[in-house]
Amino acid sequence: MDHVVVMAGGSGTRFWPESRLRRSKQFLNLTGQGPMIRETIRRLFPLLRKETVWVVAGEKDAPHLSPRALGIPSRNVLLEPEGRNTAPAVALAVAHIVRRDPGAVIAATPSDHAVADERSFRAVLRDGLRVAGKTGRFVTLGIPPGYPATGYGYIERGTPFGDGGKAVYNVRRFTEKPALAAARRFVKSGRYLWNSGIFLFRADTFQDRLSRFLPEVRAELESAFRSFGKNGFRGNLRAAYRRMPSISIDYGILEKESGILVIPSDFGWSDLGTWRSLHEFLGKPGENVTFGNVILSDCRNTFVRSDRGIIAAVGMEDVVVVRSGDAVLICPKSRSEEVKRIAEAVRKKNPDLA
Repeated sequence: MDHVVVMAGGSGTRFWPESRLRRSKQFLNLTGQGPMIRETIRRLFPLLRKETVWVVAGEKDAPHLSPRALGIPSRNVLLEPEGRNTAPAVALAVAHIVRRDPGAVIAATPSDHAVADERSFRAVLRDGLRVAGKTGRFVTLGIPPGYPATGYGYIERGTPFGDGGKAVYNVRRFTEKPALAAARRFVKSGRYLWNSGIFLFRADTFQDRLSRFLPEVRAELESAFRSFGKNGFRGNLRAAYRRMPSISIDYGILEKESGILVIPSDFGWSDLGTWRSLHEFLGKPGENVTFGNVILSDCRNTFVRSDRGIIAAVGMEDVVVVRSGDAVLICPKSRSEEVKRIAEAVRKKNPDLA
């Protein structure tokens, strides 16, 4: 049976002041369609049953994870005792899934990305689950690059994979966020795709690679799950997490794995990593995008968002202005990546505002 694991443990500090320690990016309504995590789950339902959709998040995020609001069973909301990056998070979900469905085929997806063409997304996801189930390989979805982005990882496409159907390729290599010159070469070559962070696999394949590449994670989870369903399980899981490494699935497994496949996927994807990328997702080039009570005069390519009061701007271009509660952010749109650094400074100086 097909399952999806929604990874919801990130913080999204580049969306400060809306994203705070008590409310991470995936729980924000950034596009006007509802919280990002709810949008992520909603677009899965025409393809999967609610019983096969899982969410993995931190205990601190429990107030934002109402199973009724998410539309999935309460037992499918899995809370990590503490954050250990994506490899332990997915491993925890797989450990739960195989107890009910040992032959599961699983897609793991971030909880805070945006998709413009949901029908195309579901079609590609269906193909990816089929290929992963048939071949026993890891499969990832690659996005045709629209420009030489330096904030995304890249996947170099290799030769076509004959048994996967049309538009399935072997992965030649993964590259982390490149410098601008390298990103330009990648885009010009036509061989590279943006890494969407969505990957698919059979449960047995994942557990085999976990044992091979991250044996300490597999051993700790197996030890904790011996008490599953008993009073001591949460305490044992907490102790297991304290002993696990903090490592992403990319570094922990995928970079060590051979035979990974990629499906080029054009469904209007954005990781919404910064206020700039949100502006670009919502508006056309040069267009102003506003939320809340905003008045603009002679402004161009400006993003303004307010949750209270009124914001008025005159003669502004290429800027971001965000008012959220007791904090205001103003920055050139081109420097919105640096908001993460500002959020860290706020956390040190005014932790109540972080």
